[in-house]
Amino acid sequence: MEIKQLESTKGFVIYDLPEAETYVGPSRLGAKLAPGNAEMLVRHQTYIFALAEQRKSGATIGLKVDPDDTDAAVNALSEELASEFESQTLLTSPGLRLNKESLDPVLRYDKRNPIVKENNDGVTFEDELLAIGAVTCASFFAKPSENWSVSIEGFNQTSIAIAREIENQGGSVTRISTSKGCVTGNFDSSTLADAWLEAGASCVEHLGDVGKAWEIWKSDVDAIFVGSKPGAMSGEGAQGVQGTPVIATSAAAVSSKALAILRKNNTPVAADFLTGVGPALAWWTLEETSQDELRSSTSNVVSEILQETSNHSDGPFMAACYKAEAFIDSWQERRPFGRPLG
Repeated sequence: MEIKQLESTKGFVIYDLPEAETYVGPSRLGAKLAPGNAEMLVRHQTYIFALAEQRKSGATIGLKVDPDDTDAAVNALSEELASEFESQTLLTSPGLRLNKESLDPVLRYDKRNPIVKENNDGVTFEDELLAIGAVTCASFFAKPSENWSVSIEGFNQTSIAIAREIENQGGSVTRISTSKGCVTGNFDSSTLADAWLEAGASCVEHLGDVGKAWEIWKSDVDAIFVGSKPGAMSGEGAQGVQGTPVIATSAAAVSSKALAILRKNNTPVAADFLTGVGPALAWWTLEETSQDELRSSTSNVVSEILQETSNHSDGPFMAACYKAEAFIDSWQERRPFGRPLG
C-alpha cells in the first residue's frame, strides 16, 4: 500500500496494489483525516475487484483541509493529478464532506458508464446494484418462507434501495437503526424512503418509539444488514445476533472480533466486498447495456460466488477472502497484508 502526499494542497492519495490497471475509491475531506483510518476503505475496494476478477485496485483521496477551503483544494487536486484522471488511471467519487458539485473538477474526467449514477426514485442505480447483491446474500442464507423480515443497521440512502429489494423478494423491514436510536415496526419501503429523505438520521423519530441503538442486534428476524461504518458490528453485537445471518453492506462493517464470534457460532456472514460487487461489474460496461442486464449479472455473479463459498469450513466470509486473495496472487508478487475488517 503506497501513501502519496499531495504537493499542491494538504492531503494524500492511497494506492493499494502496485501496477494495477486502474485505481478506484472515494475522495474525503477533513482537516484531521489520517491515512491509517482509510486503509480498510481501500482494501474493501481491492477485494471487490478481486472477486470480479479485475486487475484493478482500491484507492482513496484525502483532502486535509477545512470545508471552507474545499473549492481551492479540489481545483489543486484536479491540476496536480490531471494526468492520472485523464488517463482513467485514478477514478474517484464523493465521500465524506464532498458531493458531486464540489468534486466536479475531478469527476468530469470519469468515463465510467453513467448508468450507475442514474436516479431511481431517490437512490442511484449504483445503490440499487449494491442492494441486489446484499439481498441476494440475505435470501441465500435465510432461505426465507413467504413472509420474512430483516433489520437494517445504520439506515441511510442505500438502505432505501435495500428495503425496496427486500420487498421485491417477498420480505419486509421490521427494525432499523441510525445514530439516533432504533425503532421496531412493520415498515414498507415508501414509508422508510419518505422518512429518510425528510429527516435523515432522525427518521427513526418519525417511525415509532425510539429505543436503544443496540436493539438492532436482536435475533428475531431472518437477516440483519450492517453498514453504518467500519466495525459497526462489534463483539457485543455479534453475541446478540446468535444464528441470524449478517449481511455487511459497507467497507469493513464487521470487526475482526465480531467475525471470530460469528464464526464460532456458525453464523453466516456475507462479506461487504461480495455484496458490493455489482457496481464494479457495471462501471466499464458498454453504455447500451440495460439496467435489467446489469441487475441480472449482479444477481448471477453473487449467487455463483455464494454457491462456491457458502459451505467452506471456515465460513462464507473467510471463503470469500480466500477466493479474492487467490485472484490477487495470480497477478501480484506479494499479497497485501490485512483483510477488510473493522
